[in-house]
Amino acid sequence: MTTLRLLLAALLVTSGIALVPAAPVDAQTSSSAVTKSGHGEFEDLRITVSHTKDLINQTVRLTWTGGRETGPVGRFATNYLQVMQCWGDDPAGPTREQCQFGGLEGQNGLGLGNFTKSRQIAYSDPADPDETVPVPTSGAEYAEFHASNGKRTKSFGTYFDAGTTNEVPFAKTRPDGTGELDFEVQTALEAFGLGCGEVRTSGPDAGKPRHCWLVVVPRGDTEVNGRKPGVDHTSNNLDSSPLSAGNWRAAIPFKLDFRAVGAACPIGAAERSLAGHEFVADAVGRWQPALCADGGTVFGYTRVSDRISRERLAAPTPGMVFLSEPQPSTPQRPVVYAPIAVSGLAIAFIMERQSRGPAVEPEDVWRLDGQPLTELRLTPRLVAKLLTQSYRDAVPGNQPYLATNARRLNEDPEFLALNEQFQTYGALMNTLDVLVPSVDFDLTAALWTWIDADPDARAFLDGEPDPAGMVVNQHYRGLDLPVQNFPKQDLSCKPLPFPLGPDCALTARPLAADLHEAGRAISRGDTLGRSPSGLPDQADPTKPGYTRVPRQPAGERSLLAVVDTATAARYGLPTAKLRNAAGNFVAPDDAGLRAAVGQLTPTDVQGVGRTNPTTKAADAYPLPAVTYAAAVPSEMTAAEGAEYAGFLRYATGTGQQRGEGVGRLPLGYLPLPDGMRRQAADAAGVVERDAGKPIVLPTPGGETAAAPPAANRPRATTRAVAPPAPAKPPVEAAVPSTKSTPVAQVEDTPANPVGWWLRHLLAGLLVAGGLATGAGPLVQRFGGRGGS
Repeated sequence: MTTLRLLLAALLVTSGIALVPAAPVDAQTSSSAVTKSGHGEFEDLRITVSHTKDLINQTVRLTWTGGRETGPVGRFATNYLQVMQCWGDDPAGPTREQCQFGGLEGQNGLGLGNFTKSRQIAYSDPADPDETVPVPTSGAEYAEFHASNGKRTKSFGTYFDAGTTNEVPFAKTRPDGTGELDFEVQTALEAFGLGCGEVRTSGPDAGKPRHCWLVVVPRGDTEVNGRKPGVDHTSNNLDSSPLSAGNWRAAIPFKLDFRAVGAACPIGAAERSLAGHEFVADAVGRWQPALCADGGTVFGYTRVSDRISRERLAAPTPGMVFLSEPQPSTPQRPVVYAPIAVSGLAIAFIMERQSRGPAVEPEDVWRLDGQPLTELRLTPRLVAKLLTQSYRDAVPGNQPYLATNARRLNEDPEFLALNEQFQTYGALMNTLDVLVPSVDFDLTAALWTWIDADPDARAFLDGEPDPAGMVVNQHYRGLDLPVQNFPKQDLSCKPLPFPLGPDCALTARPLAADLHEAGRAISRGDTLGRSPSGLPDQADPTKPGYTRVPRQPAGERSLLAVVDTATAARYGLPTAKLRNAAGNFVAPDDAGLRAAVGQLTPTDVQGVGRTNPTTKAADAYPLPAVTYAAAVPSEMTAAEGAEYAGFLRYATGTGQQRGEGVGRLPLGYLPLPDGMRRQAADAAGVVERDAGKPIVLPTPGGETAAAPPAANRPRATTRAVAPPAPAKPPVEAAVPSTKSTPVAQVEDTPANPVGWWLRHLLAGLLVAGGLATGAGPLVQRFGGRGGS
C-alpha cells in the first residue's frame, strides 16, 4: 500500500498543467446584489440574488418575497420556482435553448409532474398555445441545447447530466410567501457548454470574460393551457416544462459577471513559485491578480501537502511555501517564517428539515420541511463514530459487528440529546459519515488529537461501548492516533449477482480529492458515491457496471464534510460547533478563531505556533489553522527576495482587508491579529535583506567560512550567521528569527503542476483501486480550487 501511495504521488508530481486561478467571493449579500420583480401573475414576486459580479464557482443566495405557498404539503405540485444557469449575448437575457436544464429528468423522487424536470416542450396535454414547436405524431420533441461554442444538439448529455448540472427544478415557497436557496454558479470548467468566464477572443468584447445568466422561472397554479391542477387539469400538479413557451415568458433573468477563467495574470510571464497547503488557497487566489496588475510580479501557486511543503524547503530553489508545522533547524539553511493567514478546519454540513410529514406531525411542524437547519453540535466521540464507519448503514451488508449500533447519526441518542431539533426534523435524514479529503494535512492530525484527548472518545475507540451500547467498528478498534489522514479501514463489500457488482464501502462512500471537493460536493447533495447499475460495464462487458449515486435534492439534503472555513464560506455551508476541552461548544467564527490563536503552543522554531486542540480556554475553537509562509533567503537572488518580500507585505497588509474582488480577504479567514502582522512585516524585511547572501559558518579555529552558494546564483555581500535565539516569547508577539531552521535531508520534490483532470482521475483511482489510507493526491496545481 505504501508503495502504491508513493507511485501515485510521483505520478502527480511529474504530470499535468493547469490554469491560473481565480478566487472566491463572499457567500452572503454584497454590493453586487440585484433584486428583480416578476411580471404578469407573478408581479408581487421579488427575488434577490446576493452576488452577480466577480463570480467564480461558488454559491450565491437567492431570497424572495411575494410568492405563494408551495403545495400541497410542500410536495411541489404547484407554486414553486425553477432555477437554472444559462449563457447568451442578448442584453435582454438568454433563450431557453441556451440554458442548462433537464439533466435531472431521470432522477426519481424529485417533485411531481410529467415534464417539469424535462426539456420536453411539445405535448398534447397540456397543449401550450404559445408553443411554436409542433406536437410530434410519435416520440417526443425536446428543446435543443445550444452550447456557447456554437454547436447545437438534442443529446444534451454531451454537455451536462445529473452528476454535473446545477439546475434546481423545485425551490419551495413558505406559507408567508418567502423562500431562500443557495445556488451553485458554474464557470466554463464545471459547465463547458455555457462557457462562463471564458475570455472572448473576437468581437467587441474581445479580451473580456463571457458573462452568463441565472434564470428563475416562477410556476403558479395554472397550466400553460389555462387549466388548474386538481380542478380541470388532468392531474393534481403542474406537468409542463419550464422551457415551454408559455412558462418561459415569465422567466426572470439575472446577469452574472464572471472573473476570467485561466487568465488572472499574463500568460507566459516569468513566475515566482509559491506552494503549500489548501488552507491558504482562496486567499492566495485573491492576492495573485492584484500583485500582477500593471506589470507586477506573477506568483504561480501549486497546492501540495504540508509534508511536501517541508520537503520543498530542502530543494535547491524552494521559492516560498505555506505550511502549518515547521521543519527542525540547521545552520546551513536558515528559514524565515511569517504568519500569513488564519482560518480553521471545520465540519461543514447541509441539513434540511425532514419531518415525518402531515400524517404524523402537526401543521406547524411539517410546513417547515425543506428549510435549512443552521446549528449543529458535535462532541469528539460523535466525530469519532462518523470517521470510523461505526453507524450500521455506513458499511454495506448488515455487518454483524455493527448490529447493535444506531443505523445513522440521526438515530444516535448522544446526537439527539445535543441537537434537539433533529428529534423532529431529522426523522428522514440518512447521515452516515463525513466526506473527508484524501490529502494529508497537519490539521488532520490536530483533529485526531482533539478526539484522542477526550476520555469518552478514546474509550470508544478502544472498544468501550457508549451509554447506548454503540461500539466502534472493529476495523478501527485501538486506532493509534494522531495521523495526518482519514483512514478507510473497513473495505467490506456486499456481494450481488452479476450483472450487479459488489456493493462496497469505499465505492459507496469514497474519499474526496481535497477539502474543496468535499465542500462543493455536499453543497450539491452529492456523496460522490457509486452504486451497482445492474448493467455490464460499457468498457468491459464481463465486469459489472456502476453509476453515480443520485444527488440528494434541495430540501432533502443531510450531509457532512471536513473542510477549511474558506470553502465553507464559499459554498454557503454552516459549520458545526465542536466541544472544546473546557466543555463548551464553539464555532469556527471570528470569535472562536481569535480566541484559539491566542492559545497556540510554541514549537522548536521561534515565532511559529502550533494548533492547540486540547486548550481549555472557554471560548476557543479547538481547530484553528494558522498558515505560515516559509522562505530560504540564501537560496534566492536579491531580486527574488525583494519580490517575495513584496508578496508578504501585500498579503499581510492590504490583503488582510475583507471584501469582494481582487486583493481582498475572503470570508472564512480571520484577519491577522496585529502581533502576527508585525511579525510578518519583520520577516519580509529579513527576506529582502538576506536574499542572495551566502551563509557564513564558524569554523573550529574561530574563523568563519562561507557555505557554498547555490549553483548559478549571484550573491551580494556576506553576512554572519545569526546567534542562538533567546527564550521564546509568546507566539503571537514573537518576531521571526534569522536563526536556522531544521530541514530534513530529502531529495528535491519536482514542482510541475497537476491539472484538475488528473486530480479527478486520481480520485477515481483511489476508489477503483481501494486506496484507503487517506493519502490522496499530494500535489495539485491551484486552478481556482476546483476549477474556478
